[in-house]
Amino acid sequence: MFPKSLSPAQALLVAALGIITLCMMDVFAKGMGAAFPTAQVVLMRYGSAACWLALFIVVARKAWPQRRYLKRHAMRAALMCVTAYFFFYAITHLPLAIATALAMSAPVYVGVLSALLLKERARPSVALAVLLGLAGGAVVIFGGDGSPSATGEASVLAWMAAILTPMSYALALVLLKSHSSDENAASMIFAQSALAAAIALPFAVPGFVVPDGDQWLPIAVVGFLGALGLLLFVAALRYLPASIFALVDYTALIWAAGLGFLVFGEVPGLSLGAGGALIIAACFIGMRAARASTGAPATRLDGLSDGRT
Repeated sequence: MFPKSLSPAQALLVAALGIITLCMMDVFAKGMGAAFPTAQVVLMRYGSAACWLALFIVVARKAWPQRRYLKRHAMRAALMCVTAYFFFYAITHLPLAIATALAMSAPVYVGVLSALLLKERARPSVALAVLLGLAGGAVVIFGGDGSPSATGEASVLAWMAAILTPMSYALALVLLKSHSSDENAASMIFAQSALAAAIALPFAVPGFVVPDGDQWLPIAVVGFLGALGLLLFVAALRYLPASIFALVDYTALIWAAGLGFLVFGEVPGLSLGAGGALIIAACFIGMRAARASTGAPATRLDGLSDGRT
């Protein structure tokens, strides 16, 4: 699918395409959230992606997931399933750009959870990053400007879901920080998607809405975009430091604001820009603290800032 090696410029382009692809997936997921329960959206997103990835593995003659990594894939799938549920519920009831901005604060919480769960040394800059992240989130939440969501009504549950999205994703990153896999990207993402769909299935059955004929296309598209976006991410991360990748990843806020306006007519307010800037600054400080505490560059996982996966 990709050349054996990419130049830095090519890797940046691939990363940008991955960001845009996943932001487009969020647009379809937001639209689906207005017609289907959130658990069903999670099921359809991962189930559809698993089908596309299985087709890719067959056509490209890639290796299938190995049974010995099943437990690792299952843990990753469960955590990503929870994160996706929070994020999809949030983007349904809140403007797309606002939910995306809050989700981008995940790296801020990684430093705190690493200190609590992995007993890693916590530096003072981690506390500064947390304070900036919380301040940015507060500006976004309480700013009060901008238009409402076009697909749902804002509620306390929606704001809670938006706040919990980066926390659950940060927990996933911390718990999986020491996990490394010898499998190729396609098989790893396929296993994660298939298991996530299996986990979401029993929660989607109650209140399941049978899609109409014209609703099957968005279901297929959301899975295709999700699978393609992650494959592009992995390809770019092989040739880009996580810190450089993060610069591209943060453009998701711009794409989310633009797509939210073009597709749903959601006008971002000034508080989104101010709060988003504080969150991005907090993430940079958190990444520098992680690099300083370990004496090594930030890991690939640290370069992923939100819960779109």
